[in-house]
Amino acid sequence: MHSARLGLIVGKKAIARAHARNRVKRIIRDRFRRARYALGGYDLVVRVVGSVPDQELHQLLNRLFADLEKKACEHPADS
Repeated sequence: MHSARLGLIVGKKAIARAHARNRVKRIIRDRFRRARYALGGYDLVVRVVGSVPDQELHQLLNRLFADLEKKACEHPADS
């Protein structure tokens, strides 16, 4: 069984400062790393379209990955 893969799109228009973009990408990658094997063989692309405070970002990611893990358990990817 394949593990999930992650693609990130965080543009300058969404978050102007490079250090802020890198921080957001680091937070998303870390949360993905913890959910990777529960997601099975799915490929995910996360596109950031605006800036949010770190606390809200963590809450959004936790909710997103919890939903994805639930769906992956219900409908496992074959490839």
